[in-house]
Amino acid sequence: DEVTAFAPDEDKLKKNAEALGFVPEVSLRELVKSSGIIIMACKPCHIEGVLGEIGDLLDGKALVSVALGWDFKRYKERLGDSVKVQFVMPNTPASVGEGVFLFEEENSLSVSERKEIKELFASAGIVEELPSSLMKIGGVITGCGPAFADIFIEAYADSAVKYGIPRKTAYRLVS
Repeated sequence: DEVTAFAPDEDKLKKNAEALGFVPEVSLRELVKSSGIIIMACKPCHIEGVLGEIGDLLDGKALVSVALGWDFKRYKERLGDSVKVQFVMPNTPASVGEGVFLFEEENSLSVSERKEIKELFASAGIVEELPSSLMKIGGVITGCGPAFADIFIEAYADSAVKYGIPRKTAYRLVS
């Protein structure tokens, strides 16, 4: 009940709010006005448009971005020093509480904001901090690793099924 979210697709937003337990907000500007910490979780190609809509409301707020390619330096170039910024690179296993969240070491959050945000992300997986120079390779490892593991599991399970083991059992054994 302390987390609000906005999405352009209002029906999908309401459905996700019911399933996940957050409060849906029908206006992006109202969400930003009433929040101290904003998580930018849209596709990287949409960030300029979103910042164009809410940029004037971000002064003094903490902006946490999970959008690939939008690191601390890029936000600071776009927004200046009035917005506190943290770049976090998540991976897909977060959707089942087993994620890895790479926090870019360079940031401008207060100690208490950073602690609060790390605790939030830690509820869905592992939190690690990396220097800016290592974020790309860290993202490759944590982003691609689960996909490669899935392919490996799938291939082994296919072999087991070929020799008579039921697929459900094969997945359980291989995993």
